[in-house]
Amino acid sequence: MSSAPSILPIESLLPRPYVHHMFSCVGKAILAMGVKIEAIPDSVRVRITGDVETVMSVPYDDDDRFMVGLSDGTLLIGSYDDDLRCRFDVARDGAGIVWIDAGKAKIEWRGIEWATVSAYDANIAELADQ
Repeated sequence: MSSAPSILPIESLLPRPYVHHMFSCVGKAILAMGVKIEAIPDSVRVRITGDVETVMSVPYDDDDRFMVGLSDGTLLIGSYDDDLRCRFDVARDGAGIVWIDAGKAKIEWRGIEWATVSAYDANIAELADQ
């Protein structure tokens, strides 16, 4: 004779005071903020929001590429097309998770302390052939 397994909610197995502390997260959520980097339309500036809040001018020489470095170790290469649309690529992975979509880069990592934008330099990073 087979019996159906008994399924008890965990609340019934633990004393009442412990249940509230185990399952209540109100006000205790830990969020990985990070930063979002996006090109400002029709300009050569980027807006960085999140852990770091700033707008930076993009320096470039004869190249339409530039670099963005973050304190988590992430290094991005940004590039502009003829219509000033920006695209980001990851040159070096840092500790954060990078999401790139339509001219925006989002780096999820708690506690990014600084960001810097510089002219592109092939001696620092070169993307692999794609």
